[in-house]
Amino acid sequence: MDAEGLWFSKIEREYSADLGEFRWTDEQRTWDWRRLTTVELVRTKDGSKKLILRRKGEIKTRYGRPDLGREEAVDASLRYMLGIDIDHNVGDIETDYYTAKVFDHSKNTWSLIGPKKRWSFSIGDEGWLWQWADEGTEGTGRPEDAKIGEVNKYIKERFSSKDLIYTNIFDLAVEKNDECFPVIYQPAVDGMKNFIREIHCWTKPDEDGKRELEVTLIFNNEELRKHKILNKIYENLRLAKYGRLKDVESFVVLADLGDGNANGLRFTKIYSGDNNLEEDTIHGDPKPDLPPHRVRYYADGYRHPIIFVNTSNHAMAEHDTNPDLWKWEYVPWIADRPFVSDKKSRDEVNMLYRNLLERTLAAFTKRLVGLLE
Repeated sequence: MDAEGLWFSKIEREYSADLGEFRWTDEQRTWDWRRLTTVELVRTKDGSKKLILRRKGEIKTRYGRPDLGREEAVDASLRYMLGIDIDHNVGDIETDYYTAKVFDHSKNTWSLIGPKKRWSFSIGDEGWLWQWADEGTEGTGRPEDAKIGEVNKYIKERFSSKDLIYTNIFDLAVEKNDECFPVIYQPAVDGMKNFIREIHCWTKPDEDGKRELEVTLIFNNEELRKHKILNKIYENLRLAKYGRLKDVESFVVLADLGDGNANGLRFTKIYSGDNNLEEDTIHGDPKPDLPPHRVRYYADGYRHPIIFVNTSNHAMAEHDTNPDLWKWEYVPWIADRPFVSDKKSRDEVNMLYRNLLERTLAAFTKRLVGLLE
C-alpha cells in the first residue's frame, strides 16, 4: 500500500552508539521518521499480525559507483524497513497539534517542525502513523480523503479480513527479477560505519544435482562494539593479514535445480544465532558440513531469500535479532542503489585485496602454467 507523505512515530528506548559502542539505555522518548513509502500488513506463522513499514532516504555515496565507471560521489536512495507487531485493533484517526523532531544524519543535527495540525491513528504499542493536515487533502480538508485515511482503511480492512493468511513472501514494490539474489537487511545504526559497499552473487558450477550461489558481502569496515578498546589493534591485524580494512564475508544459498528456488542457507563461521548488534565476536556454525538452515523469509518470490546481518562483526542468520531497529534494505537488482552489485566469486574478491607481491606472483604462476600446458 502506497504511503507517500506519511510519518511514523513510536515511543521507544534510546540507544547509544558513542565511540563505536552500541547499547540500549533505560530511557525512552518519541522517535519521528518521515518519508514513508509503503505499508504492508502480513500474518506471521504463529498467527500474529505485523505491519511492514518502508521509507526512503537520500545519500551521496562517498566513493561513487565504480561499476558505473564513476569514481566520484553520486546521489542514490537508501531503503529502510521496520516490522511492527499489531495484535489488537487499529485506532481511529484523531486530530492534534504536534512538533516533529527529526535527525539529519548527513549534517549530524536535529531539527524541529511545527507545531502543526496533524491527523494520526495508533498502531501497535505506542506507535502512530500520521500526516500533516495541510498536505495531500486535495482541497476537501477531510482526513478520510487524504493518504492517512486510505492507509487507515487499508489496515483495518486487512486486519479483520479472512483473506489475511500466513505468507513468508514480502512485497518489495520494486521491479521483478527472476535470478536467484538474496535481499540483505542490516541495522541502520550499524550502517553508519559498517555498511555494505558491494554484494557479489556467484553461481557455482552445478554438482551432484545441487545448485549453490556463493554470496560475498564487502563491508566498509568491521568496527567492534562490545570490545571497542581493541578496535585499532583489530584493524591493524586485519590490514596485515588480509591487506585491507574492509570486512569480507561470504555465505551460500542452496537452490533447487528444477525451478531455481532457494531453500537453504549455509553460514560457515558467520552464523549469528540469537545474538544481536551488541555482540562483536560471534562465529557460529564453525564447520562447513553442518546441516543447512532453512530459508525463513523471501522477498517477491522464492528466488530471493532474506538474510539479516545481526551482529557488529557481521554474523548473519535467516531471522532478525534486532526487531526494534530500522534496517537498511539492500536489493541487488535495482538500479537506484548506493552499493555495487556484481557476480565475482570469493576468490576473485580476495584477489582484489592481495598486496602487489602476491598479485605479481599469482600472475607469474598462471602464465608459467599456461606455458607448460
